[in-house]
Amino acid sequence: MIEVLRVVDARLPRAVLAMVGVVLVAGLLLPLSTGSAAAHDNMLLGSDPAPSATLSSPPARITLSFRWRVKPGSASVTVLGPDGVSQWQQSKIDELDRTVGIGLRQLGPAGRYAVHYRGLSMHNQPFQGTMEFVLAEPNRSAGDHLPLTWIAAVVLLTATATATGVRLGCTGR
Repeated sequence: MIEVLRVVDARLPRAVLAMVGVVLVAGLLLPLSTGSAAAHDNMLLGSDPAPSATLSSPPARITLSFRWRVKPGSASVTVLGPDGVSQWQQSKIDELDRTVGIGLRQLGPAGRYAVHYRGLSMHNQPFQGTMEFVLAEPNRSAGDHLPLTWIAAVVLLTATATATGVRLGCTGR
């Protein structure tokens, strides 16, 4: 039994050293396997309006919030309408730390709008993506039909008064 313990004792330091070496090599190689872009990937964390939101009224501006700070002057935002061609963004982009905002011209027809963005993080890593929202048809309330209702009522009342006046004028002779 003592002889077995001596053999195990002699081999134990080699085994421990080998395991420590494997762990160290694996630890050094791990960052290389994830790639440098993953550490600096500037993904979209949120936006206003929210991605895939359905809006009943058009937004005046788009605000995008990112994981990392955006390099000043590097951001580009394009808002395409439902036809995929018409652009609705204004030219001035506001960049502040991790957010990028842009004003919109009055949006066009109801439908899906695509917000394409790209830029550089402060680590000089490029990022890009697309966020979409839907502008719904505006709901027509009774108040929206009020002018047409009034016009129809005035025309009908005028026609009735004219017909009554003509009839009374004919019988009065």
